[in-house]
Amino acid sequence: MKQKHIIWLAALMAVTPITASAETQDLGQLNVTSSRVETPSATSSKPVTIINRKTIEDSHAGSIVDLLKGQANIVVRDTSGVGAKSQIDLGGFGESSAANNVVLIDGRRVNNPDLSGTDWTQIPLDQIERIEIVHGASSVLYGGGAVGGVINLITKIPSSGGNISLAGGSFGEFTGSGRIGADAGKTRLEANFSGLTTNGYRDNNVFDRFDGGARAEADLTNNMSLHISGNHHRDRVGLPGALSPAQVNANRKQAKTPRDFSRTNDSFIDGGFNWLSDFGLEADLDGGFRSRDLHSEFISFASVSDFVQRNASLRPKFTFTTGDSIVTQIVTGADIDRGNGSFNFGGAVGNTEFDHKRDGYYGQLTVGSADNSWSINGGARTERTRDAFTKGTLSTISNRATAWDVGASVALIEQLRLRLNTSRSIRFPLLDERFDFFSGAVDTTLQSQTGRHYSLSLRYDLAAAWLEFSASRANLNNEIYYNPVGGTFGFGANENYTDKTRHDVIMISGHWKAHDLVQLSGNYTYSKAAFRGGLSSGKSIPAVARNRVGGDWKADWMHGLSSNIHLTYVGSSFLISDQANVRGRLPSYLTADAVINYRWQGIEMFARVDNLTGKKYSTYGVFSSFSGDAFYPAPVATFRAGASYSF
Repeated sequence: MKQKHIIWLAALMAVTPITASAETQDLGQLNVTSSRVETPSATSSKPVTIINRKTIEDSHAGSIVDLLKGQANIVVRDTSGVGAKSQIDLGGFGESSAANNVVLIDGRRVNNPDLSGTDWTQIPLDQIERIEIVHGASSVLYGGGAVGGVINLITKIPSSGGNISLAGGSFGEFTGSGRIGADAGKTRLEANFSGLTTNGYRDNNVFDRFDGGARAEADLTNNMSLHISGNHHRDRVGLPGALSPAQVNANRKQAKTPRDFSRTNDSFIDGGFNWLSDFGLEADLDGGFRSRDLHSEFISFASVSDFVQRNASLRPKFTFTTGDSIVTQIVTGADIDRGNGSFNFGGAVGNTEFDHKRDGYYGQLTVGSADNSWSINGGARTERTRDAFTKGTLSTISNRATAWDVGASVALIEQLRLRLNTSRSIRFPLLDERFDFFSGAVDTTLQSQTGRHYSLSLRYDLAAAWLEFSASRANLNNEIYYNPVGGTFGFGANENYTDKTRHDVIMISGHWKAHDLVQLSGNYTYSKAAFRGGLSSGKSIPAVARNRVGGDWKADWMHGLSSNIHLTYVGSSFLISDQANVRGRLPSYLTADAVINYRWQGIEMFARVDNLTGKKYSTYGVFSSFSGDAFYPAPVATFRAGASYSF
């Protein structure tokens, strides 16, 4: 009966298309992520989702994690309930999703080199101008880890004026932010800050965050410019731990680990030089430095861990464009990273220093018509990593791999566009995936993961609606996963699946504006991740839900007054570490979020309720041979309201 409900719901989504990003997803809209230079979305050979500033502002989401919830081909897993420890799964990779997607801020890679994943709170939502999501492997342009796709957070360009906002809500939440900017024509400056404090839904769930940043741009001549930006982020979050089913039923707000916490300090400075010639050559010379310190205290286990990271990067890129009716564009560049630091995860192993090097060189050729009716692209990358660990003795591991990408985008008729793509992806082991924290040994047998990808998409556009269908397949070799009984002493280790794996994704998404009061948008995603050979053939990879739906109904009631209702459905999935598919499942859930906002001149007021029906659910469930099934309960109904003034 439940399966029939899913099918009917998906069919309804296809007939009355639906996602929060869909209402502004115009094929003529420019994006910088699909080809690493500013190009129309129509020329991309992979589906691209764009969430613009208006959609972000109208949502009044509390964080980037809240905004991405219910987007096409995305699942959010949050162990903290406050967005501080979240996984964004793009493409259906389960527990290892953080290592199979690349996250950028203004084109700067922010994936951490360890298993901690991306810190989604390091850039507040009020600093984001738009979010671009490329669905599909993009290893040629973005290197190792760009297997499921790429998420690029693009910050605001400095402008004259300012803004101040205050908000509060359930569980003692209070947020505040401010921005001030000046545009003098050839020089633009901006400074911003934001802060948040909340007690959280569960015990030991306090979360405090502060961010401050600045950006400056200068036009040296008509074809030369400079830019520099920086940000400091710090936070402290309680770690209440996972609960057994019995504990969830008794009191889902309780903390299993009532005193555990983590503390983060994360700062970066980034800058670059841009030069545009008179003969079609453009040079971008960008680089940056990042400093990150993560301290965690697991008092319940009498353990303390520290991770210290310092990283410098250079990202030179050269673009050459020529042609009139037929346009040829060549993009070539390098990604050079140099990092070092140390980690100490307690126990007898103690402190270990590391040195990380990454050198990637890429090139892509795109040829197409000036009116974007067709385009073809092809590219390749070679990338090398070198990881050195010092724990008494030096252990060094080097990896090298190549990636390629070939695709096409063709307008079959004026309203119908076909996209085709095939590529090879790469993913190198992360720093702590190689390290055994119980023995102190470095695993030299862990291999790099590679994949072959195939995708097809069709998009149909009308004046007030559009509908897009896409299907993709990824055949992976040596997919990296965590074996809970692996390692020297059987306490767990990261390994390669001995059996080959396959990830299939089907997406249907779109938008229909029938009236100012009836603006429907949304998506349906079918995702199957399974073993395709060996003893586990046909079994599902854990933590990948087969069926997912996101839907929105937006209404503009009158000038300045609007509302939106957002639905998120995520089907059931096997628990993390249940590769045998013999345990219970993480149950499916359907949540509804609602927001209403009013704008008058420079004043805006809003009220938002997340999980409107008070659904009791979890987004993260794991199986352990030592402690059994465990879950991280998500908050029930949560209320937020606030006001802002722009000048």
